[in-house]
Amino acid sequence: MPAPQVSQETATATQVPAPPVSNRFRYAAKTSLSLTLAYLIPMAMGWPQPQTAATTVMLIAATGMVSESLQKGIHRVLGTVAGAVIGLTLIALFPQERMVYLLAVSTVVAIIIYLYNAYQGDSTMFMLAAVVTLMVFNGGDAEGAFLYGVDRAFMTAFGVIVYTVVAATIWPVRLADNTRRLASDVAGRYAAGFSRLLQPLAGGDDDELLAGVFAARETFQTHFAAVKQHADGVVDYRAEWNAILGCYEEMEGLLVPGLRDPTAPSIDFSRHIDNYDELTAHIGKLFDRVQGVWRGQRAENSMRVLPVTPRAGSLAAESHLTVAAVAARAELLDRLQSLLMELITAMESLLFDRGGFVPGRQPVGKPAFRWLDQENLKTAVRAFLTFWMATAIWIEFNPPGGFMFVTMSTVLIPLVSFTPVTPRLLIILLSLGFFFALPAYVFLLPQMTHWLQLAAFIFVYAFFGFYVFKGPVSIFFLLGLFTLGIQNTMNYHVDGILLIILMFYMICALLIISIYVPFSSRPEVIYASVQRRLFRHCAACIALHPGTGLVNDLRLRLHQSASDAALAKMHSFGPMIDASYFADNEPQKIEALNRACDLLQGQLQVLWRRREEFRGNPLIAAAQRRNNPNPLAELCDTLAANRGAETIDRVFQQSRGRLTGIEQRLDDFLGERPAEKHDRSALAQFYVYLNQQAAIRAGIEGCRQAQQALDWSQLQETRF
Repeated sequence: MPAPQVSQETATATQVPAPPVSNRFRYAAKTSLSLTLAYLIPMAMGWPQPQTAATTVMLIAATGMVSESLQKGIHRVLGTVAGAVIGLTLIALFPQERMVYLLAVSTVVAIIIYLYNAYQGDSTMFMLAAVVTLMVFNGGDAEGAFLYGVDRAFMTAFGVIVYTVVAATIWPVRLADNTRRLASDVAGRYAAGFSRLLQPLAGGDDDELLAGVFAARETFQTHFAAVKQHADGVVDYRAEWNAILGCYEEMEGLLVPGLRDPTAPSIDFSRHIDNYDELTAHIGKLFDRVQGVWRGQRAENSMRVLPVTPRAGSLAAESHLTVAAVAARAELLDRLQSLLMELITAMESLLFDRGGFVPGRQPVGKPAFRWLDQENLKTAVRAFLTFWMATAIWIEFNPPGGFMFVTMSTVLIPLVSFTPVTPRLLIILLSLGFFFALPAYVFLLPQMTHWLQLAAFIFVYAFFGFYVFKGPVSIFFLLGLFTLGIQNTMNYHVDGILLIILMFYMICALLIISIYVPFSSRPEVIYASVQRRLFRHCAACIALHPGTGLVNDLRLRLHQSASDAALAKMHSFGPMIDASYFADNEPQKIEALNRACDLLQGQLQVLWRRREEFRGNPLIAAAQRRNNPNPLAELCDTLAANRGAETIDRVFQQSRGRLTGIEQRLDDFLGERPAEKHDRSALAQFYVYLNQQAAIRAGIEGCRQAQQALDWSQLQETRF
């Protein structure tokens, strides 16, 4: 259920009331103004290197969207200071050993770039740290190196400040409003799921509803992980937001198994629970109240939990299956009431500062870093190798720009590594930028005599780049602006600008080489790799049991995070596969596999969230001992190996004997003893566990069918 990349905040964030101007126009205008001020203020003050501040604005705009958070600006300044300290420390440690310094700085920058990609929040501070670490190096000239480094760090910090002030004062993006909108959408999905639970479809197919539930929750969860450290209105109410997310996670753990229960539609629960209709109506009103609070309506204070009243003797003659299903439904109704009341209390404390909220619930949420992502590690290796390729060119040929050639080649790697930026797009954007910059250098700049003329030129050029091109690709068009060498005293030399253009084309050529060496960036290759990786991580998560040791718990968290990342990459790279080259792998088939993996991942996440309560259940423990090794893990490993349809079909057929029907498994474990003698909660959990195992088995089967519909051998073929 990958969400759009909200770890880099999206431009679709809810805005404060303002004139009907498009979000893209606002973003382009604000960022262009920041870039213009980052140029003009240092020039007016007589500070050196004004393009350093402008480059900082450009990098921030390319790697993270504008938001109103001053705290985020502080983090970025701290990242700049950290980069300056690291860079100057390395220079001080190795003042005469140039090759040792280059080895040390390349290693440090590679590590920072890895952290930049792995961090789930605003990772711009890591990008700025990497840039400043390289920029403080004065090309090997030890004389004045400290002052040179301090100047570069100061101008970078100034660019951060300008960008933050403009973002916070002009059309500020209210991330808290967007967070509330996403949270309200999740609540609406859960309410729809509860309604479907009471009135299931005739066909019993809830895949579309579940896909919507998983996608909405994943979008909210990912967005919250990105903004919880800095967004105003989120940081101040962290305890309330944690409680809301925690309630959502537990609520999903209750509703999803209920929706996947194949037995429930055939059972009349009102025959076994006296106040069943009253309970369901009460929970429906609580869901309506939740939606009303998100819309700004204060909830009534007369909220209470209705006790579940079982009808005595109604289950005496029923099968184990019916008894377990009724126990599970009773537990669901009881826990849903408590969760909804806790949710409403947290929401009222968040929105109306109403008392009564007691902080304490901590959600599973998203980890701050994704450590087992192979693409992040490959990007760091690419940055390291690109640094040394660029350094070799710098030492042997001394290209235009000097060490700036090495700096730009290295820091642009994260923007082109495993991203939609293709070599063709790189060349087109650079050429387009130079197509505008060169005539401006010859015909416009020499005629300008007033600072307002220069300001208008910079603003229009930047506005065009930020408005037409979205995300990281805009930076390659805007590189044309930095070929102009704008400063207070201009000396016009056409050969000089042509040399700078040559430097950027050399950077482009080096980036293109880095995209394919030593790792392939072909979408079809990456897609095939990440889908295998997803099933391997799923198998590991199924096989590992929480509470069996700190190491196993840590491994489980790492595998969960890595499986989320792999699924997100399937959604990113799947649509990029060119169907004209791979005719047997239509986009519809790729989307079908992505959707099947979404459902499987969602079912597994529900199981992960409830494993702690399942761990103390003796019936579940006995079932796990009987099915050791876990057949579901074996099925996922089989899909990861993808050894051909016949082999996969044989393994799946063999597993059916070990994954028998729910009713038979209940009879096996409960034996001839009346089910009513068992603890009702333990029986309900066991029934939910068996249902969830069956749902995961069905999800794996759906992935198998979607996987076999694709021609994987064709995806391995070269295009040339």
